Amino acid sequence: MIDYPQLLELMRARRSVRRFQDRPVDRDDLLRLIEAARWAPSNHNRQPWRFLVCENRARIGALADAVGRSLSEKVRTLPPVAAAHSGEILHYATLFGSAPAVIVVQHRQPVSLAAALLADVPNPLLTSGEPLSTAMAVQNVLLAAQTLGLGACVLTGPLLAPAPLAAALTVPAGFDLTCLVAIGYPAEEPAAPRRKSVEQIAEFDTDRDQAMRPSPGELS
Repeated sequence: MIDYPQLLELMRARRSVRRFQDRPVDRDDLLRLIEAARWAPSNHNRQPWRFLVCENRARIGALADAVGRSLSEKVRTLPPVAAAHSGEILHYATLFGSAPAVIVVQHRQPVSLAAALLADVPNPLLTSGEPLSTAMAVQNVLLAAQTLGLGACVLTGPLLAPAPLAAALTVPAGFDLTCLVAIGYPAEEPAAPRRKSVEQIAEFDTDRDQAMRPSPGELS
């Protein structure tokens, strides 16, 4: 079993890679990524994920072009403030077109719950766990890719153009698209991004209790 420093080093070394070498990804390595994905935890062990692995470069490029055309039509209708970011939106929605392989991640549509249980729930979609479970499987893919010398990038931007995705991809009944993961050998070495400190993102309830407790002088 690997120890914590080794695990943390793997996590720290992982990067989102958006530029890839012009070489195919070995089928065995793609299967290793899916093998890693299937060992993710899931709600009630429902394993609500499916993965369509696209290896055909021409098909990947054509899909990216179709997404770009569809999304270009949509951004034309945006108000000026939002339209100023249209180039960035299009870039991140279509960059998968240069990847040697793309994993189309799908999650099973959430299990229905009684309306009375969901009446005061802010985010009903999360209560079923299907999207969250599938996201954990994607994280396994990213870490496995790092160990195999592959680069990867998770993309939700393409989902802004559902029509061309539905036309080109066969999504089984009862499933929805979660994201696309571009896979390939890195053609860049991104620098480590800034991370918030532990103190900025976490607190302990016992510390909070201590801070709220009156000092001896205040009790007198």
